[in-house]
Amino acid sequence: MKKYYVKLRYYVGDPLEEIKEEELKSVAQEYGLDISYDKIEKREMKDGLLQEDTMNSRIEDITQEVVTVSGDDEESFSDCIIALYKKYRCPRTAYSLLGSNQAGHKIAWDLMDFYGGWE
Repeated sequence: MKKYYVKLRYYVGDPLEEIKEEELKSVAQEYGLDISYDKIEKREMKDGLLQEDTMNSRIEDITQEVVTVSGDDEESFSDCIIALYKKYRCPRTAYSLLGSNQAGHKIAWDLMDFYGGWE
């Protein structure tokens, strides 16, 4: 059975609304998938401004919110990604899907054109 796995990396300003773990748990239950959430905060207040030095950082260590979705049913997986894109918008950088497997990446990437909220 094929496994679908995607990491949706939302950087500061990407999501249309605040990502909440409780809402993600509800989505996971609705679609019968595993969804995890990780918030990485590396910004610091310097001279009255919130700043972060990203030049010498690994992509995984930069301030971001990561929603990881996994499952083995393609239709449920696709429907879940659509629901997340409609609610939060799709991630908006070239590195947004870094860490995904090939099957999950393809579905998430293909759905960006239709449900990404880039309009």
